[in-house]
Amino acid sequence: MENVKDVAKQIAEYIESHRDEMISFLREFISIESVTYNEGNAVQWLAQKMEDMGYDEVRIDAVGNVHGRVGHGKKVLLYDAHIDTVELGDAADWGFDPLEGKMDAQGDIWGRGAVDDKGPLSAIVWAAKAIKDLGLEDKVTMWVGGSISEEDVEGSCAEEMMKLEKDIVPDYIIVSEASDGELKRGHKGRALIKITVPGKCAHGSCAWKGENALIKAIPIIQGIDAFDDFAVDPFLGKGSIEVTKVDCKTPSLNTIPGEVTIYCDRRISCGESREELIAQIQPILDLVPGATAVIDEEKIVSYTGYEINAEDYFPSWEIAEDHEIVQAGIEAFEAVFGKEAVVSSWDFCTNATSLCAKTGVPALGFGPGDSSLCHSTEDKVNVEDYLNAAKFFALVALTASEK
Repeated sequence: MENVKDVAKQIAEYIESHRDEMISFLREFISIESVTYNEGNAVQWLAQKMEDMGYDEVRIDAVGNVHGRVGHGKKVLLYDAHIDTVELGDAADWGFDPLEGKMDAQGDIWGRGAVDDKGPLSAIVWAAKAIKDLGLEDKVTMWVGGSISEEDVEGSCAEEMMKLEKDIVPDYIIVSEASDGELKRGHKGRALIKITVPGKCAHGSCAWKGENALIKAIPIIQGIDAFDDFAVDPFLGKGSIEVTKVDCKTPSLNTIPGEVTIYCDRRISCGESREELIAQIQPILDLVPGATAVIDEEKIVSYTGYEINAEDYFPSWEIAEDHEIVQAGIEAFEAVFGKEAVVSSWDFCTNATSLCAKTGVPALGFGPGDSSLCHSTEDKVNVEDYLNAAKFFALVALTASEK
């Protein structure tokens, strides 16, 4: 982009002139409770804000995601950030109401969702308004997506949106999550593996009449814990598997379990298929006759009543550093921040598991804030990081439009 520094300056001046409005916007957004599957009020609020801000088009799909469009340029970018949050937690642990949207003297805005993910989402909302108000809307088509249910089934509701809203066909996707001041071009995926170990219930006083499935499960638990034979991706590193939960099927606490279910969190670095994930642990399952494993599935119902059969398989994604969307991100980052961009991977999963890995649409990740604060009682985002992220999001729409 020939005049990238001039455009960056123009965008920066616009964002700085709306500093107070942007702060009020985020604080009010935080005050609207939007725990997963209860996002309706926040979605309606955001849709109304987009309309008030002059977006060219605003819609809420059948699932309950909200999308706002600015611009009509040839190149189409879909920006995604999630509206839902984890549970609020105890106000006593926070030291204040986590829905207060508190701002402290250091310029940090606190509250549930501040960094995960309402701060990043607010930054892209304002980036689109900047594109509109600065008269740059003929250069790019920018869709801002506020997706739901990411905290439970990352990507599933966003993936359903891509199926329903067939006229939203992005050339690139920008995923907005806290990124510690770095650009992200990939992250590991995950799967939830459910292992079933059979047994036979019997009263504890005559356990010899049954078959204790929990005791039978021990070799599998130990085998999973010791397993480390993973392929290594040069960028994403090594996968992992951890036992995270064990459920016993028993009618009482004085009955040995007749069946045990072992849940395993499997982090995927090399894009292994569902079949490969199961085949990999089959030798461990063979230690216990009758033990079986599947990728878990769950039926989710969004706040609108829309039903999705979600499979807990979310593949890894990775974009080459020389890809045009990454290069567009580097160009925009360095113009906004005045320093060399660091390009790395996230340690956690995002909606890119579906928006990029499953669709094949190239994606780039970035967002304001410290990702280690997500889900904690120190959920906060700094105002300067928030404003600078909005500047980046607006500029990258333009640098990407020229690729």
